Amino acid sequence: MDQRLAITTAPSDLARLYPWLDEAAAQAGVPDLLLARLHVAAEEAVMNVAMHGIGLDRGGVITVSLRQEDAVVALVVEDSGPAFDPVAAPAVAKDVSLRGAGAGGLGLRLLRHYCKDMAYHREAGVNRLILRFAL
Repeated sequence: MDQRLAITTAPSDLARLYPWLDEAAAQAGVPDLLLARLHVAAEEAVMNVAMHGIGLDRGGVITVSLRQEDAVVALVVEDSGPAFDPVAAPAVAKDVSLRGAGAGGLGLRLLRHYCKDMAYHREAGVNRLILRFAL
């Protein structure tokens, strides 16, 4: 099972992410609790690419795929924006309150919290982030 979605960074196209993910997860038999985690991870990964990598409304394409690997579901996000390895990015210090927290880094903390493991590599100008979740 390997479901794929190609979207641009236009907000109207980005809105296709959740409906696609819901359908792909249903076909894979993903439980509801895991689907909620996939939503958070997909939102963080795709929006980081759209906002900080390619840029909103710049026409760049982000490809998202969902595949099942034994007892693991993998969410793969690919883009041709500038190289950025979220796996190697340093963890942001945890603040006591949201008021004290600055912008940035919280999405990576969420990814690290929800994913069983994360892998990144860049090949031929394409970033590939693989987020694995235990079934």
